[in-house]
Amino acid sequence: MSAPKVLVVDDGDRYVELFHALLRDYEYATRCELAGPCWECPHRAGCTLTHAHDWAETQQALARHPDVDVVLLDVAFDLPVERLLEVPGAPDLEARRRRQGLAILERLRKRRADLPVVLMTSAAELGLEEAAPLAADEFLTLAGADAFDARALGLLVERILARRRASLVPAEGGDGEGYVWGASPAMRRLRRDARTLGRTSLPVLVLGETGTGKSALAERVVHRAAKRGGRFVSVDLSALPESLVASELFGAARGAFSGAQERPGRFEEADGGTLFLDEIGNLPLEAQRLLLLVLQEKRVTRLGENRPRPVDVKLVAATHADLEAAVREGSFRADLYARLNPAARLVLPPLRERVEDLEALARVFVERLFARPGSDRALLEAYQRAAGLEGPVRARLHVGAAPEAGEGVVFVFGEGTLGALRRHPWPGNVRELELLVANATLMALADAAEAVEQGRRSPLPHAVPVPARLVRELLAGSWVGEERGAMAAGVAGEPPPGAQLRDVARELERRHFERLFQETGGDFEAMAARLLLGEPATNARRVRMRFNQLGLSARALRHDVADGIE
Repeated sequence: MSAPKVLVVDDGDRYVELFHALLRDYEYATRCELAGPCWECPHRAGCTLTHAHDWAETQQALARHPDVDVVLLDVAFDLPVERLLEVPGAPDLEARRRRQGLAILERLRKRRADLPVVLMTSAAELGLEEAAPLAADEFLTLAGADAFDARALGLLVERILARRRASLVPAEGGDGEGYVWGASPAMRRLRRDARTLGRTSLPVLVLGETGTGKSALAERVVHRAAKRGGRFVSVDLSALPESLVASELFGAARGAFSGAQERPGRFEEADGGTLFLDEIGNLPLEAQRLLLLVLQEKRVTRLGENRPRPVDVKLVAATHADLEAAVREGSFRADLYARLNPAARLVLPPLRERVEDLEALARVFVERLFARPGSDRALLEAYQRAAGLEGPVRARLHVGAAPEAGEGVVFVFGEGTLGALRRHPWPGNVRELELLVANATLMALADAAEAVEQGRRSPLPHAVPVPARLVRELLAGSWVGEERGAMAAGVAGEPPPGAQLRDVARELERRHFERLFQETGGDFEAMAARLLLGEPATNARRVRMRFNQLGLSARALRHDVADGIE
């Protein structure tokens, strides 16, 4: 296994000197062309390329070293104003400098949501107001006193990397490498709430559109948080005939109905573990009555029997339907709905509302696709062998210019491709993205393998470009359904006739800006990410100017959003 690669981001040299002197088991992501290590370099004296001093240099280092394993990030940066990022809420220049590391952390999260970061401070030094929001970041660690002890810091980094490696190992009996959260605020809140509810005895109700990952959340997060030791049992209620639902869930005695054999139900199978009822909105009314009895009494009675059997089950129910509307219509029992704990429901946002997570999700999907044994991994292995690539058989995703070196195969998405993904409405949500990433990378790999076989060798054989044209074609035909048509209508609508075509175009643009404002909660940087290529923070000012030119009012729209929530 290769040594972990560390990127140090600090305005001075105090940390990098400490690390290079005492932590020599690591590789360092420098901005230098020379071969390392730095401590043996004759040009070491006065060199400023050993680490990144600000956000611009951090971007340079990440572009040169996309395989960075962990970032060590200082908090205070004593830099000239032109090298500082804007810090929301900072009243003066001194506050911007004191909290600059937090602004860099925010940019890192938008670029690499799952990259482990060690912040070289403690919660006490940050203060409660600034430390509290950071607690939701699964991939952030506060170094505390370890920041001043090289040995303790080394052990801290090892623990972080060991935890990350463990999360990439498929769970026993499953195919997942863990749940992919991303860095969007909605998913951070969801992570906290899912783990909290998983540790309780309360039922959990999961809501979300088709393809958002409800079953994965139930199995990989809620079930694991419960730590009950029993099985995870899943039932798709939409796939069962109505006449068989009750016997499937609660079991049956021999002769209970025509052809019935003695058999336990899914509740008994899940005893001591978790029962996941997918699409609970499809549950027939009689089965709803029986389910309510089980939840109230913690006992289940098989069809055709009178003897109740005790069961200890963590219930997770999911649906894409509007259960409140079903209660009003009489197709879903109000008392059962109340038992499902709707006040603490978990709502998975659609992918179009968290496009900042696209890159992190795509990275994991690439790694997962080629990590599993099977034909896809065999194709990757055959290409690496034909292209003369030594080292482990592995694949990862990189956005931007092709990296000059790297282990295994790097699939390269251009910035324009990422922009096209961000603008896509994603009616099929995360499921659609996973299929698209699989198709795009496998087709690109097949083309690269064919080129090698024909003697057309690339100067960078480890880098396999994924053509933007291919991604556009896949996007155009990736999903068909009612959601897509409804979404297209919601994006554009039909504006009233205008005196000039430019009036109609302006009205369409105004409606699009208004919709984006509402979906992003008024975050102009998030709007810029969905509208323009390039750095969202830089483009946010342009988006805000155009927003004002269209006659839109942020205050009025925020008031409308608040009214809608109430």
